[in-house]
Amino acid sequence: MEIPVEKNKEYIVEIVDNGFEGEGIAKIDNFTIFIPNAIKGEKVKILIVKVLSSHAFGKIIEIINTSTHRVESDCTTYKRCGGCSLRHIKYEETLKMKQNAVQSLVDKTLKHKIKVQPVIRNGKSISL
Repeated sequence: MEIPVEKNKEYIVEIVDNGFEGEGIAKIDNFTIFIPNAIKGEKVKILIVKVLSSHAFGKIIEIINTSTHRVESDCTTYKRCGGCSLRHIKYEETLKMKQNAVQSLVDKTLKHKIKVQPVIRNGKSISL
């Protein structure tokens, strides 16, 4: 398979999903690119920073179309410390993302499928 991206090149991509740790996922010619701080539904200009045989990593240069789920972080150091990888996303949306991540793991590993219940926030569940 020919790798359709090159290190240190810029691309404009649509974020088609969010990964397990909240990173945005884009595809170029079916080749996966992981982009920290990107949100599903956004269109972003990225710089490719690392290319492997099966996937690549990029960083946001510019957000062209912003997700309605994006918020300004209330923490000035979260991007540097790495402890809060979802801090740029509305809390309610992060609960849905976490439920979907667990549901995906359940679907991949169990023969008898079960439905993962909504994540509880302050004693109240959030429905998808």
